Amino acid sequence: MIGRDNRQVGASLVEVLVAIGVLTIAILAFIRLYPSGFLTLKRSGQSESATRLAQKEIERLKMRQSSLPYAIAPIRYRVANGATLIEIDPTVSPDETGVQPDLPRDVPREYASGVNRFRRIIGERAVLGLPGALPGTRNQITEGILYTMTFAPIALPPRALRNNPDVFVNYLQVYGNPMRRFVLDSDYQWRNLAVYDYAIDYEKGFILLRPLRNRSISYKVDYTYLVAHAGHYDVYQVSTVIRLAPTAPNRPYAVWVPLTVPVAGQPPENFQPVNRIEGFAGIVPESDSCARLFELLSDTAPWDPDYPYQYKLMNPLLGTLMFNPRASGVYESYWRGERPLMANIDYTVLDWFILSEELTVPANRRLRLAFTDLKQFGDLQNDQTTYPGLRLSGDIEPLPSDLRAMEGNPLYADVVIIDLLTGQSIFVQKGQAIGNGSPAVSVDYGAGIVELRDSTFAGRKVRVMYKVHDNWALSVQKAVQRYFISNSLEGMPVDACWYDFEGTLERQETPTPRQRRLYFNRSEAGKTIQIREYWYDTPNGVKQGTNGVFRISETPDDTGYVYVDLTQLHPDARRFAPERIGTALRGVQGLSLTVRLTYEVDRRTLRLDFDQILSRTE
Repeated sequence: MIGRDNRQVGASLVEVLVAIGVLTIAILAFIRLYPSGFLTLKRSGQSESATRLAQKEIERLKMRQSSLPYAIAPIRYRVANGATLIEIDPTVSPDETGVQPDLPRDVPREYASGVNRFRRIIGERAVLGLPGALPGTRNQITEGILYTMTFAPIALPPRALRNNPDVFVNYLQVYGNPMRRFVLDSDYQWRNLAVYDYAIDYEKGFILLRPLRNRSISYKVDYTYLVAHAGHYDVYQVSTVIRLAPTAPNRPYAVWVPLTVPVAGQPPENFQPVNRIEGFAGIVPESDSCARLFELLSDTAPWDPDYPYQYKLMNPLLGTLMFNPRASGVYESYWRGERPLMANIDYTVLDWFILSEELTVPANRRLRLAFTDLKQFGDLQNDQTTYPGLRLSGDIEPLPSDLRAMEGNPLYADVVIIDLLTGQSIFVQKGQAIGNGSPAVSVDYGAGIVELRDSTFAGRKVRVMYKVHDNWALSVQKAVQRYFISNSLEGMPVDACWYDFEGTLERQETPTPRQRRLYFNRSEAGKTIQIREYWYDTPNGVKQGTNGVFRISETPDDTGYVYVDLTQLHPDARRFAPERIGTALRGVQGLSLTVRLTYEVDRRTLRLDFDQILSRTE
């Protein structure tokens, strides 16, 4: 029998160690792919969720088209007389991502940077319909007229000043229809001014208003003033309140009073007259508007049956106001006849990073939110700070130094659920409801699921507020409802535009671009507007345009302002032509609305814009 070789062929120890090393390196490299892969998938899923939420927001705004605001303006913080004030700043571009320069120390950076620069809501319109019930009641049908603001929660004064109506009026203003303006010299005494008229002296800074006989009346006045400073003009756009005492037993004749600059915490009687400011150089012509201010009542105060201009703030988180039931069906007399009484609301959005969803509670009472990866109280954020919750206390109130001091405090909840039927608010912190008697609730922050344990919530509609990691924000920007033609480029308010009237009359062989441009503040960059009628010059003579739709430039020219150019629609246009009827254009209206989503990746801010032609129905 032939013998066989029984030796076994195998790998040496060195070969085994090399193979293990190569395999280890491959496994480690493969494992390292998982975090980035999971992160990519997560961000892709969040983007899809954000897109659905943006589309849902657009549909919601379409349903509220008659209540859309007159404008959404950028803000800046300024210290005046030792107090921090919020002012409109039309020099800010919609694409500005930086922090406001010279930010006062007591204002957190997140409230004055990025999308939060644009959060002053001007003139959201409330149609005063039939009276309804107080939140939480079902059998009282004449308590008042309920209205919920479109972009809640709203910024509130610090808690220590929240009960001071003279402070509160600077955060929330409710006022009536705009009044008719007359430009007069304040030396002229017009005693029989109608209640729907006012007069203004631009040079001296005075306004003519009519008081009431038996009760005080307050007016909201917006205007822009100039201050001469170091060889140039500083521009300030303000909203002030002027209160007139009753005249009984005398007749209520109109009186000239100085325009004022608000002083935080002080009643209107103590506001600073603008014409006493050092360097005062007058009011910018046509930058002003005036309307009667509604009176804010406490929750328990009775309505005045003879005075419909009253309201109550029922729920600032939900943004719910209640108006005097007497306002239903009231018509005001004005110079063109009569018009229904409406309320216009100015307020400041607290924080666009607070996401808000309106959902109907299903039978299993499990709500799936648009986003996952919700922020939980105490989480580590991208900037390595600890998440303090939604901070519903106000935008200039300092945080406690110790995070433990915030535990159990509803102001620092990380999720808020509001029952839209009763107005009841549930504050959630670390997955548990805060406060005795609050309905049981649980939150899965990673999956974005909220579960309500109380069976009575099934079928109800609720609003859920929360924040998301990667600092997702949903904000809204809107072109001004109507722009007026300003007499000067310098100092234009947010709702103004300007063209070079004198320059267009110059007959040059080669007209300059400035002669065919209509200028806007930088706050209007990228927005779409419509000019109802306009006249322009071409090599073949003067032509008329109607309903021309233009897009405002993204960047300014050498004037520092953004613009629309006639050549966008008419390549042969040389200049505006005001000589035909004495003006080059009539009727400039804003058309566009943008829902903007922003988020952060590797310390970079990215955005998704959803543009829509959507303006307020008149």
